[in-house]
Amino acid sequence: MKIFSSLFLSLSAVCMLTACSSKPKTETAGGGLHVVMKTDEPRLAPERMPMSDVTHRIRFGGREYEARVFRTADETLPVVKNQEGQEFIDNCVRLRVSTGNRIILNRSFTKDDFASLVEDRLLKHSLLEGLVYDTVSTGGLVFAASVSYPQSDLYVPIRLVVTFDGKVSMQRIDQLEDDSSLPAEP
Repeated sequence: MKIFSSLFLSLSAVCMLTACSSKPKTETAGGGLHVVMKTDEPRLAPERMPMSDVTHRIRFGGREYEARVFRTADETLPVVKNQEGQEFIDNCVRLRVSTGNRIILNRSFTKDDFASLVEDRLLKHSLLEGLVYDTVSTGGLVFAASVSYPQSDLYVPIRLVVTFDGKVSMQRIDQLEDDSSLPAEP
């Protein structure tokens, strides 16, 4: 009797598990039962670029300047999705320019700061990839910024100039320029 009870409980459990399966079921054309399994892979956690903290010391016009560029993923910004639906955490870049004890600029940039230079459809699906020091000229410190579509070669190059009194100007770079158009370094 004990064996019969165990066998009955086992068969009941198998029947219940089969009946309560979370897999959707559809009938085939012949009237039989066909089990359809979900093939989507589980969503991965949003990707993020690694933190970056770079400091440059620049001499120009008898003065020494320090430019610190600090990039970090910012979870307070809207998440960006690529065509495959993969999510990315957008970046915030803090730029601090100083000379001696005087801070010339201490500002955070997000991709929205470049909205006037980037088409809306690209801006919505892009992230601020980074900001790097490029050169110094009589007009100020020149940086290169990049707003890009995640994990692709599609990006908008931007020239950002910080004047020696802390004003910021930006310009989209549509083509590579030769070195003759750049101001000479001291």
